[in-house]
Amino acid sequence: MEILDLISKKPSIVVVNLDRAAILTEISEASGALLADFGLSDEVLNQLLFGELVPEGKLPFELPSSWEAVENQKEDVPYDSKDPLYKFGHGLTYESEVVTMN
Repeated sequence: MEILDLISKKPSIVVVNLDRAAILTEISEASGALLADFGLSDEVLNQLLFGELVPEGKLPFELPSSWEAVENQKEDVPYDSKDPLYKFGHGLTYESEVVTMN
């Protein structure tokens, strides 16, 4: 996978535009950070990456850990993936701290 080759060379923040669940296990393990994008503008994304805004939000679906887990899911049962990479509702945030220089 080309992205794995790229992020193995330098610590990387990977931004993934998600409109449905995806298998991102290898990318998550190889990247320094993984950010789910649900339609951000480039301006807002840059503000998040450079600390001008604080990221917030929760996954509206789970992210499976493998294709095998997807194949073993029941079609009519939500959130039944075995050992999901990120569960439904997963989300991290951090406190923004403003540093001023005198």
